[in-house]
Amino acid sequence: MNQRSFHLFGIIIFGLLFNQGHEYAFLIKYIIMLMLFFIFLEAKFTGTMSVYLGAIHIFLAMLGIAFSSYYLISFVNQDIAVIAFLVGITPTATAAPVMIRLLKKDVNYIIASVVLTNCLVAIFIPFLLPLITSTKANVSTGNMLFSTLMIVILPLLLAKTINLRKKINPNIFFYLWLAGLYLATAKASHYIFTEATTTPITTIIAIAIVSMLLCIINFYLGTLIGKKQYYQENSQSLGQKNNMFMIWIALTFINPLAALGPMFYVFFQNIYNSYLLKNN
Repeated sequence: MNQRSFHLFGIIIFGLLFNQGHEYAFLIKYIIMLMLFFIFLEAKFTGTMSVYLGAIHIFLAMLGIAFSSYYLISFVNQDIAVIAFLVGITPTATAAPVMIRLLKKDVNYIIASVVLTNCLVAIFIPFLLPLITSTKANVSTGNMLFSTLMIVILPLLLAKTINLRKKINPNIFFYLWLAGLYLATAKASHYIFTEATTTPITTIIAIAIVSMLLCIINFYLGTLIGKKQYYQENSQSLGQKNNMFMIWIALTFINPLAALGPMFYVFFQNIYNSYLLKNN
Protein backbone atom coordinates (compact mmCIF):
# COMPACT_ATOMS: atom_id res chain seq x y z
CA MET A 1 0.00 0.00 0.00
CA ASN A 2 1.52 3.36 -1.03
CA GLN A 3 2.10 6.28 1.32
CA ARG A 4 -0.76 8.40 -0.02
CA SER A 5 -3.26 5.64 0.69
CA PHE A 6 -2.11 5.60 4.31
CA HIS A 7 -2.68 9.36 4.43
CA LEU A 8 -6.22 8.92 3.10
CA PHE A 9 -7.07 6.21 5.61
CA GLY A 10 -5.46 8.23 8.40
CA ILE A 11 -7.49 11.37 7.63
CA ILE A 12 -10.73 9.35 7.64
CA ILE A 13 -9.92 7.89 11.06
CA PHE A 14 -8.95 11.36 12.29
CA GLY A 15 -12.28 12.76 11.08
CA LEU A 16 -14.21 10.01 12.85
CA LEU A 17 -12.43 10.60 16.15
CA PHE A 18 -12.18 14.41 16.01
CA ASN A 19 -15.34 15.62 14.30
CA GLN A 20 -15.22 19.27 15.37
CA GLY A 21 -14.64 20.18 11.73
CA HIS A 22 -18.25 19.30 10.87
CA GLU A 23 -19.16 23.00 11.21
CA TYR A 24 -17.03 23.76 8.16
CA ALA A 25 -18.51 21.07 5.89
CA PHE A 26 -19.91 23.84 3.65
CA LEU A 27 -16.34 24.30 2.36
CA ILE A 28 -16.50 20.91 0.60
CA LYS A 29 -18.32 22.57 -2.30
CA TYR A 30 -15.45 24.98 -2.93
CA ILE A 31 -12.82 22.27 -2.53
CA ILE A 32 -14.54 20.23 -5.25
CA MET A 33 -14.62 23.26 -7.53
CA LEU A 34 -10.89 23.85 -7.04
CA MET A 35 -10.08 20.20 -7.74
CA LEU A 36 -12.17 20.25 -10.91
CA PHE A 37 -10.54 23.51 -11.97
CA PHE A 38 -7.08 21.94 -11.78
CA ILE A 39 -8.11 18.90 -13.80
CA PHE A 40 -9.92 21.03 -16.40
CA LEU A 41 -6.69 22.95 -16.92
CA GLU A 42 -5.26 19.72 -18.39
CA ALA A 43 -8.29 19.03 -20.60
CA LYS A 44 -7.28 19.73 -24.20
CA PHE A 45 -10.26 18.05 -25.93
CA THR A 46 -7.95 16.56 -28.57
CA GLY A 47 -9.04 12.94 -28.26
CA THR A 48 -10.36 10.74 -31.06
CA MET A 49 -14.00 9.74 -31.51
CA SER A 50 -13.29 6.41 -29.79
CA VAL A 51 -12.16 8.33 -26.69
CA TYR A 52 -15.44 10.25 -26.43
CA LEU A 53 -17.53 7.18 -27.23
CA GLY A 54 -15.70 5.37 -24.45
CA ALA A 55 -16.63 8.14 -22.02
CA ILE A 56 -20.30 7.89 -23.07
CA HIS A 57 -20.21 4.12 -22.52
CA ILE A 58 -18.81 4.72 -19.04
CA PHE A 59 -21.66 7.11 -18.21
CA LEU A 60 -24.25 4.62 -19.47
CA ALA A 61 -22.62 1.91 -17.36
CA MET A 62 -22.86 4.20 -14.33
CA LEU A 63 -26.58 4.65 -14.94
CA GLY A 64 -27.09 0.91 -15.37
CA ILE A 65 -25.19 0.01 -12.19
CA ALA A 66 -26.92 2.76 -10.18
CA PHE A 67 -30.47 1.80 -11.12
CA SER A 68 -29.96 -1.97 -11.04
CA SER A 69 -28.30 -1.88 -7.61
CA TYR A 70 -31.01 0.44 -6.31
CA TYR A 71 -33.89 -1.77 -7.42
CA LEU A 72 -32.24 -4.97 -6.18
CA ILE A 73 -31.48 -3.58 -2.72
CA SER A 74 -34.76 -1.64 -2.36
CA PHE A 75 -36.55 -4.92 -1.68
CA VAL A 76 -34.41 -5.27 1.46
CA ASN A 77 -33.62 -1.74 2.66
CA GLN A 78 -34.67 1.53 1.00
CA ASP A 79 -32.01 3.72 2.67
CA ILE A 80 -29.13 1.45 1.63
CA ALA A 81 -30.63 1.21 -1.85
CA VAL A 82 -30.41 5.00 -2.19
CA ILE A 83 -26.79 4.91 -1.01
CA ALA A 84 -26.03 2.19 -3.59
CA PHE A 85 -27.56 4.41 -6.27
CA LEU A 86 -25.36 7.34 -5.22
CA VAL A 87 -22.23 5.17 -5.28
CA GLY A 88 -23.14 3.72 -8.67
CA ILE A 89 -23.74 7.04 -10.38
CA THR A 90 -20.70 8.83 -8.94
CA PRO A 91 -18.66 10.26 -11.86
CA THR A 92 -15.02 9.57 -12.68
CA ALA A 93 -12.54 10.83 -10.09
CA THR A 94 -10.57 14.00 -10.72
CA ALA A 95 -7.55 12.03 -9.49
CA ALA A 96 -8.01 9.27 -12.10
CA PRO A 97 -5.70 10.90 -14.71
CA VAL A 98 -2.90 10.89 -12.13
CA MET A 99 -3.38 7.17 -11.62
CA ILE A 100 -3.45 6.49 -15.38
CA ARG A 101 -0.26 8.49 -15.83
CA LEU A 102 1.44 6.34 -13.20
CA LEU A 103 0.21 3.22 -15.00
CA LYS A 104 1.61 4.64 -18.29
CA LYS A 105 -1.73 4.58 -20.11
CA ASP A 106 -3.70 7.07 -22.23
CA VAL A 107 -4.28 10.17 -20.06
CA ASN A 108 -6.40 11.97 -22.69
CA TYR A 109 -8.83 9.06 -22.64
CA ILE A 110 -9.56 9.35 -18.94
CA ILE A 111 -9.59 13.16 -18.93
CA ALA A 112 -12.45 12.95 -21.44
CA SER A 113 -14.25 10.62 -19.03
CA VAL A 114 -13.68 13.00 -16.10
CA VAL A 115 -15.07 15.99 -18.00
CA LEU A 116 -18.03 14.21 -19.60
CA THR A 117 -19.21 12.11 -16.65
CA ASN A 118 -18.93 14.96 -14.13
CA CYS A 119 -20.89 17.29 -16.43
CA LEU A 120 -23.57 14.71 -17.22
CA VAL A 121 -24.03 13.63 -13.60
CA ALA A 122 -24.32 17.30 -12.59
CA ILE A 123 -27.11 17.68 -15.17
CA PHE A 124 -29.00 14.45 -14.51
CA ILE A 125 -28.71 13.90 -10.74
CA PRO A 126 -31.25 16.64 -9.82
CA PHE A 127 -33.86 14.86 -11.94
CA LEU A 128 -32.95 11.32 -10.86
CA LEU A 129 -32.80 11.83 -7.09
CA PRO A 130 -36.50 12.71 -6.69
CA LEU A 131 -37.35 9.41 -8.42
CA ILE A 132 -35.74 7.32 -5.68
CA THR A 133 -35.78 9.38 -2.49
CA SER A 134 -37.09 12.54 -0.85
CA THR A 135 -34.62 15.39 -0.79
CA LYS A 136 -34.53 18.12 1.84
CA ALA A 137 -37.83 20.00 2.06
CA ASN A 138 -36.44 23.39 1.02
CA VAL A 139 -34.65 22.07 -2.09
CA SER A 140 -36.34 22.10 -5.50
CA THR A 141 -35.12 20.34 -8.63
CA GLY A 142 -34.31 23.72 -10.17
CA ASN A 143 -32.22 24.82 -7.21
CA MET A 144 -30.42 21.48 -7.15
CA LEU A 145 -29.70 21.68 -10.88
CA PHE A 146 -28.28 25.19 -10.52
CA SER A 147 -26.05 24.10 -7.60
CA THR A 148 -24.68 20.97 -9.30
CA LEU A 149 -24.06 22.76 -12.60
CA MET A 150 -22.18 25.58 -10.86
CA ILE A 151 -19.94 22.99 -9.19
CA VAL A 152 -18.80 21.77 -12.62
CA ILE A 153 -19.45 24.50 -15.19
CA LEU A 154 -17.83 27.40 -13.32
CA PRO A 155 -14.45 25.62 -12.87
CA LEU A 156 -14.61 24.51 -16.52
CA LEU A 157 -15.21 28.07 -17.79
CA LEU A 158 -12.49 29.50 -15.56
CA ALA A 159 -10.00 26.83 -16.64
CA LYS A 160 -10.63 27.62 -20.30
CA THR A 161 -10.30 31.39 -19.86
CA ILE A 162 -7.37 31.56 -17.44
CA ASN A 163 -3.94 30.82 -18.90
CA LEU A 164 -1.58 29.65 -16.16
CA ARG A 165 1.99 29.60 -17.39
CA LYS A 166 3.33 28.02 -14.22
CA LYS A 167 2.52 24.37 -13.66
CA ILE A 168 0.41 23.59 -10.61
CA ASN A 169 2.13 21.58 -7.90
CA PRO A 170 0.31 18.18 -7.87
CA ASN A 171 0.63 18.06 -4.07
CA ILE A 172 -1.89 20.93 -3.81
CA PHE A 173 -4.49 18.69 -5.41
CA PHE A 174 -3.81 15.93 -2.89
CA TYR A 175 -3.95 18.28 0.10
CA LEU A 176 -7.30 19.66 -1.10
CA TRP A 177 -8.59 16.10 -1.30
CA LEU A 178 -7.42 15.38 2.26
CA ALA A 179 -9.07 18.56 3.56
CA GLY A 180 -12.38 17.72 1.89
CA LEU A 181 -12.25 14.15 3.09
CA TYR A 182 -11.69 15.26 6.68
CA LEU A 183 -14.65 17.67 6.57
CA ALA A 184 -16.92 14.99 5.08
CA THR A 185 -15.85 12.38 7.62
CA ALA A 186 -16.29 14.82 10.50
CA LYS A 187 -19.79 15.71 9.28
CA ALA A 188 -20.83 12.07 8.97
CA SER A 189 -19.28 11.21 12.34
CA HIS A 190 -21.09 14.09 14.06
CA TYR A 191 -24.38 13.04 12.47
CA ILE A 192 -24.03 9.39 13.55
CA PHE A 193 -23.06 10.18 17.14
CA THR A 194 -25.46 13.07 17.76
CA GLU A 195 -28.43 12.97 15.37
CA ALA A 196 -28.62 9.32 14.31
CA THR A 197 -27.67 7.53 17.50
CA THR A 198 -30.33 4.90 16.81
CA THR A 199 -28.64 3.80 13.57
CA PRO A 200 -27.79 0.10 14.04
CA ILE A 201 -24.19 -0.95 13.56
CA THR A 202 -25.50 -3.60 11.17
CA THR A 203 -26.71 -0.82 8.87
CA ILE A 204 -23.26 0.77 8.78
CA ILE A 205 -21.67 -2.63 8.10
CA ALA A 206 -24.19 -3.25 5.31
CA ILE A 207 -23.31 0.11 3.73
CA ALA A 208 -19.62 -0.85 3.82
CA ILE A 209 -20.31 -4.24 2.19
CA VAL A 210 -22.45 -2.71 -0.55
CA SER A 211 -19.75 -0.12 -1.27
CA MET A 212 -17.09 -2.85 -1.48
CA LEU A 213 -19.18 -4.99 -3.86
CA LEU A 214 -19.92 -2.01 -6.10
CA CYS A 215 -16.22 -1.13 -6.14
CA ILE A 216 -15.35 -4.65 -7.36
CA ILE A 217 -18.13 -4.57 -9.98
CA ASN A 218 -17.11 -1.13 -11.28
CA PHE A 219 -13.43 -1.91 -11.77
CA TYR A 220 -14.16 -5.32 -13.32
CA LEU A 221 -16.94 -4.10 -15.62
CA GLY A 222 -14.66 -1.29 -16.75
CA THR A 223 -12.08 -3.79 -17.99
CA LEU A 224 -14.81 -5.58 -19.97
CA ILE A 225 -16.02 -2.34 -21.57
CA GLY A 226 -12.48 -1.28 -22.50
CA LYS A 227 -11.54 -4.70 -23.90
CA LYS A 228 -7.85 -5.08 -24.77
CA GLN A 229 -7.04 -1.58 -26.03
CA TYR A 230 -8.45 0.55 -23.20
CA TYR A 231 -9.11 -1.95 -20.42
CA GLN A 232 -7.11 -0.04 -17.80
CA GLU A 233 -8.45 3.36 -18.80
CA ASN A 234 -12.05 2.17 -18.67
CA SER A 235 -11.49 0.30 -15.43
CA GLN A 236 -10.23 3.51 -13.80
CA SER A 237 -12.95 5.63 -15.45
CA LEU A 238 -15.71 3.46 -14.02
CA GLY A 239 -14.01 2.24 -10.84
CA GLN A 240 -12.19 5.29 -9.49
CA LYS A 241 -14.89 7.76 -8.53
CA ASN A 242 -15.21 11.42 -7.62
CA ASN A 243 -16.54 10.46 -4.20
CA MET A 244 -16.11 14.00 -2.87
CA PHE A 245 -18.71 15.21 -5.37
CA MET A 246 -21.23 12.58 -4.28
CA ILE A 247 -20.45 13.16 -0.60
CA TRP A 248 -21.38 16.80 -1.18
CA ILE A 249 -24.62 15.70 -2.90
CA ALA A 250 -25.49 13.50 0.08
CA LEU A 251 -24.68 16.13 2.70
CA THR A 252 -26.44 18.94 0.84
CA PHE A 253 -29.58 17.30 -0.50
CA ILE A 254 -30.17 14.05 1.46
CA ASN A 255 -28.52 13.40 4.85
CA PRO A 256 -25.02 12.75 6.27
CA LEU A 257 -25.70 9.01 6.65
CA ALA A 258 -25.96 8.73 2.86
CA ALA A 259 -22.41 10.11 2.62
CA LEU A 260 -21.08 6.93 4.25
CA GLY A 261 -21.41 5.00 0.97
CA PRO A 262 -18.98 7.17 -1.01
CA MET A 263 -16.73 7.43 2.05
CA PHE A 264 -16.42 3.66 2.39
CA TYR A 265 -15.82 3.51 -1.36
CA VAL A 266 -12.75 5.72 -0.86
CA PHE A 267 -11.22 2.95 1.26
CA PHE A 268 -11.81 0.20 -1.26
CA GLN A 269 -10.78 2.05 -4.41
CA ASN A 270 -7.52 3.14 -2.80
CA ILE A 271 -6.75 -0.39 -1.62
CA TYR A 272 -7.19 -1.61 -5.21
CA ASN A 273 -5.18 1.25 -6.73
CA SER A 274 -2.39 0.65 -4.21
CA TYR A 275 -2.31 -2.96 -5.38
CA LEU A 276 -2.10 -1.84 -9.03
CA LEU A 277 0.80 0.52 -8.34
CA LYS A 278 2.66 -2.10 -6.34
CA ASN A 279 2.38 -4.62 -9.18
CA ASN A 280 2.87 -2.21 -12.07
